Amino acid sequence: MRVNLLTDAPKHNLALMKISAYHKAQGDTIVLNEPMNPCDVSYGSYLFRRRDYTDFVGGPAVDPGVRLNGQFAGQLPDYDLFPGVDYSLGYTWEYCPRQCEFCCVPKQHPPRVHHSIREFHDPRFKKICLLNNNTFSDPRWRETFEEIWEAGLMVIDENGYDLRLMDGERAEALRRMRFFGYIHFAWDQMGDEEKVVEGLDCLKRVGFSSGRAMVYVLVGWPDYRPIDETDIYRCQRLVDLGWDPFVMVYRDFEKPLAKGQARQFKQFSRLVNRSWAWRSSLREAWEHYEP
Repeated sequence: MRVNLLTDAPKHNLALMKISAYHKAQGDTIVLNEPMNPCDVSYGSYLFRRRDYTDFVGGPAVDPGVRLNGQFAGQLPDYDLFPGVDYSLGYTWEYCPRQCEFCCVPKQHPPRVHHSIREFHDPRFKKICLLNNNTFSDPRWRETFEEIWEAGLMVIDENGYDLRLMDGERAEALRRMRFFGYIHFAWDQMGDEEKVVEGLDCLKRVGFSSGRAMVYVLVGWPDYRPIDETDIYRCQRLVDLGWDPFVMVYRDFEKPLAKGQARQFKQFSRLVNRSWAWRSSLREAWEHYEP
């Protein structure tokens, strides 16, 4: 049987990697992202925009609550499906206790189930990418870290760590971990300032270097609101504390940005993400900004 797999994911798609592993075990032939290629069955998994020309379809852009069924869910991912993937990929903990309105995770109703990295780690790889939505909300988070340390793996951090849950033990664990590239944190809303600052202080107290981290600052939420004082304040506060902010613009893929909105967000992002140009006063730099 010939199986066609389709996705808009730029780097990898875990669901399709598991579906591919299942069908290859049945002796089927797999084709990736070739919609016009004749096939016996097709699966689509979409992150951003839905496409309807597949027999089976899922993903956050379709229905965040749809999950793989049993025959696929337990499969070791087919890492050969995406040639650029040279690391293990999976979840040890999908749940997140936050109910952020701008996030699709609450709509997915992720289970509160802990998994070992052995369920998806391929010994060929020396790197691992955890897709966890909030690792530190897992009561068994330390088991995950110890498995990674024991295997001598380097971590690729795509989703980041919750500063509001940071304490000395968690900070020390992050300091001890070997990361490939930056570690990611976030300050999405003004109401989280106290917890965010406390979390960053925990990291500094254990000698964690700010040069290893990037702190995302969400702007434009809700409804693509224009850049305001809260956006400027959060970025400036992070720089004053010795951390690098990185602007993340809220996106609603059902409601495209207007041209003028996109221009403002792009300009603000360019300015903030070059913090060396304004470290003393972002407000003044933004008021006098010329593209």
